[in-house]
Amino acid sequence: MSKESNGKHGIPFGWHVPTQRMVTAREVANGRGCNCVCIACGARLQARQGEIRIWHFAHDSETQCQVAAEAAIHHMAKQLIAERGAIYLPHRERSKEIHGKRRVWSETICTDVQQPGLHRLDGCQVEKTIAIPAAPGATLRPDLLAILNGLPLAIEILNTHAVEPEKATWLEEHGYSVLEIDVHDIGLLPPDQMLNALEVRLFETADYSSWLCHAADQEAIQTLQDIEAEVRAKRQAEETILLAQLEAAEAAQKRREEFLRQVRDIDALKIRVGGCTVRIGRNFERVSLKVYGYASDEVFEATKSLAREHGGRFNPKARCWEFFRDAETESFFDQLCEKAQQRLVGSFWVSEPPKQQAVAKETITPLAERPLPVFFDDPALQEAFDERAAILEFDAGYERQLAEQIAFTEVKASTTAMNRP
Repeated sequence: MSKESNGKHGIPFGWHVPTQRMVTAREVANGRGCNCVCIACGARLQARQGEIRIWHFAHDSETQCQVAAEAAIHHMAKQLIAERGAIYLPHRERSKEIHGKRRVWSETICTDVQQPGLHRLDGCQVEKTIAIPAAPGATLRPDLLAILNGLPLAIEILNTHAVEPEKATWLEEHGYSVLEIDVHDIGLLPPDQMLNALEVRLFETADYSSWLCHAADQEAIQTLQDIEAEVRAKRQAEETILLAQLEAAEAAQKRREEFLRQVRDIDALKIRVGGCTVRIGRNFERVSLKVYGYASDEVFEATKSLAREHGGRFNPKARCWEFFRDAETESFFDQLCEKAQQRLVGSFWVSEPPKQQAVAKETITPLAERPLPVFFDDPALQEAFDERAAILEFDAGYERQLAEQIAFTEVKASTTAMNRP
């Protein structure tokens, strides 16, 4: 007999009338002598035990039955469970994530509802009808009903249709566990492999099984509440410390934000003079004056003179002049802006000549600017030199040339000391 299949395997199982159970084609006589009927439509079957196709069942006469194979697999699965009185169950647990006050700590707690593995079933019955008292005449009929660890269990075999939500909800509300087992893919196998595949699916693995609900869920929820109370009691001291740390961090952050709010400029004026920009800024506490870019000696001197006239104090870290006037900060800012514009713009700003003139006019030569000198090839040493020269010029009041000479000597001396063995 060939083991090949063309994809139309026929009916894998038949209902054996004499024994009132599902059988394979190997368990009965050939042809009409099999004494089997279709579990879906009730029509007589023939056992096809040929030499070419895999043994299977087929309707004895023409029929419109389209679900014979699916119904046979579905019924055989129920029969196997009922006869074995056991089922392989998937693991089930209930979990909950709990948090401390202000979420200073978090923890996931869990408890087992059902251990996985092969479990015994008591009083297993196939398609037992359950009456619904609230709806006279209405009934439910799970594929199987049994008792698991003293609690009622309904088993549903998923082949073509999943369990209706209303059915699952009613069973859950009335204290039933509901287990769904998916067997729809077994119909793709050759008939001689289906029985073994069903036995593996039902009694050796839970990969295709899922809990829709469990009768012990409510007990597990109560257990979680008890565990939560224990965890919270154990972490009370830790929570107190963490809350104090959080409040301290928040207070520090608030102080930082308040400090930044006070020192951050809320108003500023930028005056472009040649290759540099003179910026005057104001916050709630002070007014600042700073030169950015490459400024000429004249601009440096004018800026320094303006700062000294108004009692400015040079801040070497920020590399700017600062003026503290308490409540008069805003009015002083306006005055300083006006004077800076008069002195810098009036003295050093040069307008561009017209692009086209009928008569040639005298060309105004822009103010020559002196770039910052480069005394060291090492960028780090040059940066140290620039910073020291600026401090000597703006803070100590040295002339620029003398400030550069002193800064060069000091940086050179520090470099020599570092390289000395």
